[in-house]
Amino acid sequence: MIFCSLYSGSSGNSILVGSERTKILIDAGLSGKKIIDGLQEVGQNPNEIDGIFITHEHSDHINGAGVIARKYDIPIYITPESYKAGASKLGQIDKSLIKFID
Repeated sequence: MIFCSLYSGSSGNSILVGSERTKILIDAGLSGKKIIDGLQEVGQNPNEIDGIFITHEHSDHINGAGVIARKYDIPIYITPESYKAGASKLGQIDKSLIKFID
């Protein structure tokens, strides 16, 4: 089982949870590069991330999600309300990578 806080604070939040089969980022609030560096620092390959769950649209939870999703073709799981409020922070992202959750 993996549970690792990559970053936590007002400048950005990101937690990695997973197992041998599935790895998920909960929030991606720093730059894509910082999150990728954080994953590599804890021995995790960004190519093995299966999804990014966004808890809410504040920048310290969403800033790097679009970059990581585009670069590694990772789906983003987000509520419709958070997507509507934070879509501009995701940048130009293929709609097939957006997965709406309740």
